[in-house]
Amino acid sequence: MKHPRSLFLRKAPSQQRKRFSGWAFYISFGGILCVATLLFTVGQEDSLSEASLSVFFNPSHTKTSDDCPFRDSPIYKKVYVYPNHGDVAQGWSGEMLSEYGKDPQHLRWPFLDLDVQARAAGTGHYNILSQNVQYNTELLVREIMIHPNSCLRTYDPEQATLFYVPYLPSIEHHRGLDGFRDIDYSTSPYGQAIMDIVDKQDYTGWEKHFGLTSKYWKRREGADHILVFSEPMHGLYHPRSKRGNFHFIHSQKQLTPPIVISVELSKTFVDMYPKCAAKNILMPYPNTDGNWFNGKLEAEAWQSLYAQGNTTVNEIMSSVALPAEQTFTAPRPIPQFYSAGNHGTCTKLRKAMKQDYEKCARSFTTLSQTLQVKNYALGMRLSTFCPCPGGDSPSAKRHYDALIAQCIPIILSYDFVWPFTNEFDSSITLDASVFALRLPAEEYDTPLLDPNTCQPMNESRRGLQHNLESISPAEIERLRQGVEMARKLYAWYKYDDTLVENPLREGVLPTGGAAHQLVKMLAERANGVRWPACREELKLPREPDATKFKC
Repeated sequence: MKHPRSLFLRKAPSQQRKRFSGWAFYISFGGILCVATLLFTVGQEDSLSEASLSVFFNPSHTKTSDDCPFRDSPIYKKVYVYPNHGDVAQGWSGEMLSEYGKDPQHLRWPFLDLDVQARAAGTGHYNILSQNVQYNTELLVREIMIHPNSCLRTYDPEQATLFYVPYLPSIEHHRGLDGFRDIDYSTSPYGQAIMDIVDKQDYTGWEKHFGLTSKYWKRREGADHILVFSEPMHGLYHPRSKRGNFHFIHSQKQLTPPIVISVELSKTFVDMYPKCAAKNILMPYPNTDGNWFNGKLEAEAWQSLYAQGNTTVNEIMSSVALPAEQTFTAPRPIPQFYSAGNHGTCTKLRKAMKQDYEKCARSFTTLSQTLQVKNYALGMRLSTFCPCPGGDSPSAKRHYDALIAQCIPIILSYDFVWPFTNEFDSSITLDASVFALRLPAEEYDTPLLDPNTCQPMNESRRGLQHNLESISPAEIERLRQGVEMARKLYAWYKYDDTLVENPLREGVLPTGGAAHQLVKMLAERANGVRWPACREELKLPREPDATKFKC
């Protein structure tokens, strides 16, 4: 049996314990505004390097390399980033300011301080163990826009073909904290200001609260402006218990001129509004845990298997693994890994799948009892297939984590749409069947196996495990080749055994396939060229908008 290469990857460099004390001051029109005072101690596992802190507090002082990863893009030095409040070095001055912004007492944007505090403390979106890391799209996009080595930024708005709006709605919503306590559901004046622009062409809130000129919003109706929403069911405001097309249309304003970057669209929405969907950009849920990319988790997963000894390993491979795995030089021992809570729109589906898996699948007992693997990151890496049902919404971070772990995704969600494929935009040639399976959820929304005997309750529907066992080695090999391609395509960071544990917090520029796809798609939408087709599409008659997702 060929040993997986990941066992031999070297560990990321150890990091020294450091104590940092820092503060940032911004000078604006003769007044000194103290932004934040940061005093923190960070240990071996979550320390920030001195280099990354230098970039964090003094980004303009970092030497820019002209040998940047996006140098060949048409938007090379063509993206204007609206300056953060008070940041004179990055353009907070002169004609870029509204009359409100020129007032030295103008209120600083609160979400900036929440972001600074969370990054310094390693909480919320910067805590790789927090659920909030799945909402990091806005921070990753910002990193690509402002990182000195990305070379996308221009400081001349007259030369720009795109304008990035540095609003951080998810940071603001979660207040930079871990978990879901103390979430702010109120509509902030910053979210309201953008809604006023796209809904009413009223720029007063933008000029008053952001303190910036509205000149460039008005130039192309905002069709060249970039908004980022990291959460599928939140946006510029936070209504609860809304599903279907609601958030795409109302809280995220995806049918208005700006280019909206988000992590979810539904098949129903894309079918109803193909031109408007393609005006925007659909991105994969992010994973900012460096251990998923530096080989550490791969090594840990396989060590958990081989620590059981050769006899146990051989028994697992002969009696648990899929028959098709016996033909491979590097077989995976577990047929399927399933882990999903019983909640959301598709609760019935999830409950049925969980019962069949936990009561009757040897995959579950082998992982939980024999190997005692509780971590889903390890379970995925030992498994051939990873079933991915719909939940609160059609998509989930697990769909993309499965690819990173080289576990073939099985999609059981009618409305789920893969980014970068013809499911999102018919002009794209990539078909998701290259790297993933899709099964009809309605065939699995009731338990298929007797929980006492594990025999099929209906001979014509013998369960997921039976269906997986019927897949040929050639088909699994074909899908694995597709997964190898897709895991690079959907990763924000490159696979590198020297990648730090927390690259987002350390200020590492994302240069993985997802980052390059983002830049490519932004270039295709420069100058707002896709808005006219969407605007015409909105004049056509159509059915009422969906209020629920389809499982």
